[in-house]
Amino acid sequence: MSERQQSKSDKDDWQTPHRVLRSIKATTGVDMDPCAGPGTDIGDINITEDQDGLSYPWEGYVYVNPPFSDKGTWLDKAIEEYQKKPVDAIYFLTPDSTDVKSWWHGKIAKHADWTLFYEGRVKFYDPALGEQRKSPPGGVGLHIFGNVPNLTLEMMAEQGDLLKRPRFL
Repeated sequence: MSERQQSKSDKDDWQTPHRVLRSIKATTGVDMDPCAGPGTDIGDINITEDQDGLSYPWEGYVYVNPPFSDKGTWLDKAIEEYQKKPVDAIYFLTPDSTDVKSWWHGKIAKHADWTLFYEGRVKFYDPALGEQRKSPPGGVGLHIFGNVPNLTLEMMAEQGDLLKRPRFL
């Protein structure tokens, strides 16, 4: 087990609910989930923790719901993979802690093209109980690195506050 896996918090098992995936699956689909939970099949390719999605090249439309205790490492990988291509876009879920300089301002605000702040709390899937039950202590945001179809954005905008990040030359 790697150091990254050993430091994983007990509260990191937040498996993605249908609410978050609805617009993505209806429009672009997910080619790869490098952070797949046990028994999940979000992407056409699902890489579990044991396989270590950080060590694979990413491609296509990628969905990442990282261990929140290690989101900075996963954000670094997302930025690196998006800049290299052949990634079309990366959908990346994080806590909506907009005050954090290290990962929010240094990585998301600087590199993501869009952010969706969900209206209301997102209830995540609890694999132990087999149902949707728990929410993180705060809200979550879904960030998009890259371009996605307008229909994806329209569907996301119905779920909360969707913001385009300005890029200045």
